Amino acid sequence: MKHIGLNFFLLVIAILFFGSCNERESTIMVGEDWINTSTKVLFLDTITARSSTFKFDSLAVTNPERLLIGAYTDPILGLVRSKAYVQFSNSDEEFEEYDTEQYNLLDNAVYDSINLILKYDNYVYNDTIPSQRINVHEVLEDIEPKEDSDFYNTTSFETDLTPLGSLTFNPKPIKTDSISIRIDDDFGKKIFNKILNNEINNQEELLEIFKGVLISPEDSNTVILGFSTDSSLRIYYTLNSEFDEEEENFLNFTINTANSFNAISNSFNNELLESLNESENSIESKFLNNTSIIQAGTGISTKIDIPYLENIYDINGDNGILINANLKISIQKNSSTNLLKTRDSLSAYIIDNKFNILGSLVAYEDDTNVAYAELSGGDSEYNIKTYSLPIKLFLESKLTEYEGEKFSLALYSQEFNQSVDRYILAGENSTNNIKLKIELFYAIYDE
Repeated sequence: MKHIGLNFFLLVIAILFFGSCNERESTIMVGEDWINTSTKVLFLDTITARSSTFKFDSLAVTNPERLLIGAYTDPILGLVRSKAYVQFSNSDEEFEEYDTEQYNLLDNAVYDSINLILKYDNYVYNDTIPSQRINVHEVLEDIEPKEDSDFYNTTSFETDLTPLGSLTFNPKPIKTDSISIRIDDDFGKKIFNKILNNEINNQEELLEIFKGVLISPEDSNTVILGFSTDSSLRIYYTLNSEFDEEEENFLNFTINTANSFNAISNSFNNELLESLNESENSIESKFLNNTSIIQAGTGISTKIDIPYLENIYDINGDNGILINANLKISIQKNSSTNLLKTRDSLSAYIIDNKFNILGSLVAYEDDTNVAYAELSGGDSEYNIKTYSLPIKLFLESKLTEYEGEKFSLALYSQEFNQSVDRYILAGENSTNNIKLKIELFYAIYDE
């Protein structure tokens, strides 16, 4: 059955008619290729493309570049929540890493307080106006990968249900540089006294006593905030002296990013989206109001299928060549706002029919740089962005490689494990100005 469409064949007939009037031979450049002007070049935008939404089973989130902490209720994706498991080390650039000198305290040192200092890194997603609440819990298990060398967004560890500390605050990431959460003094004194009494002399002994913390939001929060991995846990103490004023000092425990990670999750508000949690399941755009979805941090991605590409050979048999091709995909009208921002480019991967990633997309042959879906237009009045993705090599792979017919594209947010950015994308059945489509140039010639 042919699925290219009537408009496609009318366009072919028209171009063949007008093209046959030119019998003069010369060459012009189209895309990256020189072609003979006696060759007929067709512009096609009716090749079938279909979008759907699926979810990778889990995302590797090892070595985060920021901590993501917070929650908000999305009108489409339900409750979005991010918490951070954090392991600490008492290291300093002045000393060799984990040097025992870092754990020395003078005998006249007196405990004062302990605070978790979280430094903003200016990432904000959703509404900062309402007050937010963050809780800090002690982790009771070693924060180590459970299966391989990676942590995943679904990884979890047992924690003490009673918080070590909590903070209710109004986020001001532009006006202030950090927030400070007061931690339970009994906990702080325990760590301090073990260092003072030489029971903790190195990193290994610290981790035997203190595994780390879970920094977790209340579900009623309205924003997810980014915090720098330069944040720290700080124990303040004084040095008593008979002759001088007390001198304030502190022990600084920095974040060990190798054993810290963000755990981002959704609590979907409908059964259809909940089905994304089932292995190898996807939802066609026609069942999601003609949209597909991308969300960083959770593995939710948009899949692009091109089911009838081989019908391009119906134009002129094998006597043709693909010159250039781009996928056009747009943000759904008014789904991107000042609070729910989107970026100017998207990542693209080649996947098989079981959602396994086969590789990154490249734009041109022998090109080592990956291709991105980059902003190419839109309508600012309705917050519409249109992205363009070069797919010439991908289409050629589908046509020529073994099992190429099973290849699809997966579109995903950049900073996939450093953000919660979400995209609501128009599908193939949307209105003409934003509908998913492929635009390509195809050259045909006579033998």
